[in-house]
Amino acid sequence: MTAVFWDLDDTLLETAPARMRALEHAYRTCLGSTIDPLELWKSHRGGSLEALGEQLLGHEGARFVSAYREFYFGNPRQHRPFDGVRTVLEALADAGVPMAVVTAKISWGATEELEATGLLQYFGAVIGADDAEHHKPDPAPVYAAMDRLCLTNPAAVVFVGDSPADMFAARNAGALPVGATWGTLDEALLRDASPAHLLRDPRELVQLLARLASEGAA
Repeated sequence: MTAVFWDLDDTLLETAPARMRALEHAYRTCLGSTIDPLELWKSHRGGSLEALGEQLLGHEGARFVSAYREFYFGNPRQHRPFDGVRTVLEALADAGVPMAVVTAKISWGATEELEATGLLQYFGAVIGADDAEHHKPDPAPVYAAMDRLCLTNPAAVVFVGDSPADMFAARNAGALPVGATWGTLDEALLRDASPAHLLRDPRELVQLLARLASEGAA
């Protein structure tokens, strides 16, 4: 394998508390009632915010997206990388492995959070919701990241993510889907998406890549 692509939320960074508050706010603002934000997220299976807004409000879905982003980015967020993430990124960077972030978050927001947590330096590309015509589970964001890194073979890409949308996007692109259970909000949904491999700790990725390289050389 020659490259590793990462999802952002619940894979690299622990952002769920702020996201759930923003979901609850947007739902109350746009629909006038309350909802369990975690159950709402689970029902969406890790798809884009734009798709969720359309699901809830039809052609007025952009109103939900705006309410969410205004609250999310307008309030304090104390995100941190999951334990082991920085160690793995340093090891892969030292080994010369190209890496990208492929997220449903808007690109400037993703870049801002990666920079604030000291992770931006490890990535040659950050592909957000506004960088491809279609969103995960469509393969378009994966292809966009490959273009940014000048990669041509999707089979040489490992995609690490926590949601069904991540797994389907990887598989649809021809990349290897690897499930990250350490941050997922619904492991059952992730397992149902049939990742090729499931990891319980980010540091297990280094061992997996070594094993895949050995099998490829055999």
